[in-house]
Amino acid sequence: MAGAGKHSAEKLFIVYDGQCNLCLATVARLKELPSRAHLQFVQIQQLEQPGTASVPGIQQASTQQLYEKMHVADSNGMLYAGADGVIRVLRTVKGLGALALLYRMPGMRRIADAIYRIIAGRRYEWFGRTEQSCSVDGCEWKPPRQNNNYPEGGR
Repeated sequence: MAGAGKHSAEKLFIVYDGQCNLCLATVARLKELPSRAHLQFVQIQQLEQPGTASVPGIQQASTQQLYEKMHVADSNGMLYAGADGVIRVLRTVKGLGALALLYRMPGMRRIADAIYRIIAGRRYEWFGRTEQSCSVDGCEWKPPRQNNNYPEGGR
Protein backbone atom coordinates (compact mmCIF):
# COMPACT_ATOMS: atom_id res chain seq x y z
CA MET A 1 0.00 0.00 0.00
CA ALA A 2 1.47 3.35 -0.99
CA GLY A 3 2.18 5.80 1.79
CA ALA A 4 1.98 3.26 4.61
CA GLY A 5 4.35 0.65 5.89
CA LYS A 6 2.93 -2.84 6.44
CA HIS A 7 4.55 -3.57 9.81
CA SER A 8 5.11 -0.04 11.03
CA ALA A 9 4.07 1.08 14.47
CA GLU A 10 5.09 4.64 13.59
CA LYS A 11 2.38 7.06 12.51
CA LEU A 12 3.07 10.53 11.15
CA PHE A 13 0.48 13.25 10.70
CA ILE A 14 1.29 15.63 7.85
CA VAL A 15 -0.54 18.93 8.23
CA TYR A 16 -0.61 20.87 4.97
CA ASP A 17 -2.46 23.69 3.20
CA GLY A 18 -5.37 22.12 1.31
CA GLN A 19 -5.68 25.18 -0.94
CA CYS A 20 -2.06 25.14 -2.14
CA ASN A 21 -1.52 23.43 -5.50
CA LEU A 22 2.10 22.57 -4.66
CA CYS A 23 1.01 21.04 -1.36
CA LEU A 24 -1.78 19.03 -3.01
CA ALA A 25 0.56 17.69 -5.71
CA THR A 26 3.17 16.78 -3.09
CA VAL A 27 0.61 14.91 -0.99
CA ALA A 28 -0.64 13.04 -4.06
CA ARG A 29 2.94 11.99 -4.86
CA LEU A 30 3.70 10.96 -1.27
CA LYS A 31 0.63 8.71 -1.31
CA GLU A 32 2.16 6.81 -4.22
CA LEU A 33 5.56 6.26 -2.58
CA PRO A 34 6.27 3.36 -0.22
CA SER A 35 6.87 4.48 3.36
CA ARG A 36 7.95 2.65 6.50
CA ALA A 37 5.44 4.77 8.44
CA HIS A 38 1.72 5.20 8.25
CA LEU A 39 1.30 8.71 6.80
CA GLN A 40 -1.91 10.49 7.76
CA PHE A 41 -2.58 13.62 5.68
CA VAL A 42 -4.54 16.42 7.37
CA GLN A 43 -5.43 19.74 5.78
CA ILE A 44 -5.12 22.87 7.89
CA GLN A 45 -8.65 23.73 6.83
CA GLN A 46 -9.89 20.54 8.52
CA LEU A 47 -8.32 21.62 11.80
CA GLU A 48 -10.28 24.88 11.65
CA GLN A 49 -13.57 22.94 11.78
CA PRO A 50 -14.66 21.99 15.31
CA GLY A 51 -14.81 18.28 16.06
CA THR A 52 -12.69 17.14 13.09
CA ALA A 53 -9.16 15.80 12.55
CA SER A 54 -7.17 15.20 15.70
CA VAL A 55 -3.40 15.66 15.43
CA PRO A 56 -1.23 15.04 18.52
CA GLY A 57 0.59 18.17 19.69
CA ILE A 58 -0.81 20.44 16.97
CA GLN A 59 -2.14 22.87 19.57
CA GLN A 60 1.51 23.94 20.07
CA ALA A 61 1.34 25.75 16.70
CA SER A 62 -0.80 28.78 15.95
CA THR A 63 -2.97 28.93 12.84
CA GLN A 64 -0.54 31.46 11.36
CA GLN A 65 2.40 29.09 11.95
CA LEU A 66 0.48 26.24 10.32
CA TYR A 67 -0.08 28.33 7.18
CA GLU A 68 3.56 29.46 7.07
CA LYS A 69 5.02 25.95 7.18
CA MET A 70 3.96 22.36 6.74
CA HIS A 71 3.94 20.56 10.10
CA VAL A 72 4.56 16.89 10.78
CA ALA A 73 3.55 15.37 14.11
CA ASP A 74 4.41 11.94 15.40
CA SER A 75 2.03 9.95 17.60
CA ASN A 76 3.84 11.30 20.71
CA GLY A 77 2.98 14.88 19.77
CA MET A 78 6.49 15.89 18.66
CA LEU A 79 6.18 18.57 15.95
CA TYR A 80 8.51 19.13 13.01
CA ALA A 81 7.93 22.26 10.92
CA GLY A 82 9.08 23.39 7.48
CA ALA A 83 12.27 21.76 6.23
CA ASP A 84 12.47 19.71 9.45
CA GLY A 85 9.03 18.27 8.60
CA VAL A 86 10.06 17.47 5.04
CA ILE A 87 13.16 15.66 6.29
CA ARG A 88 11.12 13.80 8.93
CA VAL A 89 8.86 12.42 6.19
CA LEU A 90 11.75 11.69 3.80
CA ARG A 91 13.37 9.54 6.49
CA THR A 92 10.42 7.14 6.20
CA VAL A 93 10.12 7.03 2.40
CA LYS A 94 11.99 4.14 0.86
CA GLY A 95 14.72 5.35 -1.47
CA LEU A 96 14.70 8.94 -0.19
CA GLY A 97 16.21 8.42 3.26
CA ALA A 98 19.67 9.31 1.92
CA LEU A 99 18.43 12.85 1.27
CA ALA A 100 17.67 13.13 4.96
CA LEU A 101 21.32 12.34 5.71
CA LEU A 102 22.43 15.38 3.68
CA TYR A 103 20.43 17.54 6.08
CA ARG A 104 22.88 16.61 8.86
CA MET A 105 25.83 18.10 7.01
CA PRO A 106 27.11 21.37 8.51
CA GLY A 107 25.20 24.36 7.11
CA MET A 108 22.58 22.29 5.26
CA ARG A 109 19.84 22.93 7.82
CA ARG A 110 20.17 26.71 7.34
CA ILE A 111 20.20 26.34 3.55
CA ALA A 112 17.20 23.98 3.54
CA ASP A 113 15.26 26.28 5.87
CA ALA A 114 15.98 29.31 3.66
CA ILE A 115 14.90 27.46 0.50
CA TYR A 116 11.77 26.20 2.26
CA ARG A 117 10.83 29.73 3.43
CA ILE A 118 11.26 31.15 -0.08
CA ILE A 119 9.13 28.46 -1.72
CA ALA A 120 6.48 28.46 1.03
CA GLY A 121 6.24 32.25 0.94
CA ARG A 122 5.60 32.28 -2.80
CA ARG A 123 3.72 29.00 -3.21
CA TYR A 124 0.45 30.62 -4.32
CA GLU A 125 2.20 32.99 -6.70
CA TRP A 126 4.33 30.25 -8.31
CA PHE A 127 2.03 27.22 -8.17
CA GLY A 128 -1.45 28.66 -7.79
CA ARG A 129 -4.23 28.13 -5.35
CA THR A 130 -7.41 26.13 -5.41
CA GLU A 131 -10.49 27.75 -3.93
CA GLN A 132 -11.75 24.56 -2.34
CA SER A 133 -9.79 22.19 -0.17
CA CYS A 134 -10.29 18.51 -0.83
CA SER A 135 -11.79 15.65 1.13
CA VAL A 136 -10.47 14.28 4.41
CA ASP A 137 -8.25 11.84 2.53
CA GLY A 138 -6.71 14.59 0.40
CA CYS A 139 -6.93 15.29 -3.29
CA GLU A 140 -6.28 13.13 -6.24
CA TRP A 141 -3.86 14.83 -8.58
CA LYS A 142 -4.91 14.66 -12.20
CA PRO A 143 -2.34 15.15 -14.97
CA PRO A 144 -3.00 18.13 -17.24
CA ARG A 145 -5.10 17.45 -20.31
CA GLN A 146 -3.14 17.19 -23.49
CA ASN A 147 -3.62 20.01 -25.93
CA ASN A 148 -5.19 18.52 -29.05
CA ASN A 149 -4.70 21.71 -31.08
CA TYR A 150 -1.33 20.51 -32.37
CA PRO A 151 -1.01 18.32 -35.46
CA GLU A 152 0.26 14.78 -34.97
CA GLY A 153 3.94 14.67 -34.02
CA GLY A 154 4.72 18.32 -33.43
CA ARG A 155 4.17 21.66 -31.79
